[in-house]
Amino acid sequence: MYARVITFSGADAGKRDAALEMIRGTVIPMLRSYDGYEGYISLYDEDQSRAKALILWESKDAAESAEETLAERRKGMVAQVGLTLESVDLYEAPVVELEGAKV
Repeated sequence: MYARVITFSGADAGKRDAALEMIRGTVIPMLRSYDGYEGYISLYDEDQSRAKALILWESKDAAESAEETLAERRKGMVAQVGLTLESVDLYEAPVVELEGAKV
């Protein structure tokens, strides 16, 4: 499994609701349309106005293939919510355990 880790700054509390609405209403449904999509985890640090997204993929090929179109879409969505994109990295995820993690 692989994880695309995306880091955002400028995620102050006033932007949280709009960002969560976009994630739930637009981002996750869009990601589900990609082959190899395995899951999404959102992380938020209110004190530091930072956020991270972890997108799980079944393989490196699936992650790289999806990134070809997701990179441009991401820019538009980030701008719409008013965040700053700090980094986009791909990691191998040799251990993933999410039993009962639905939130």
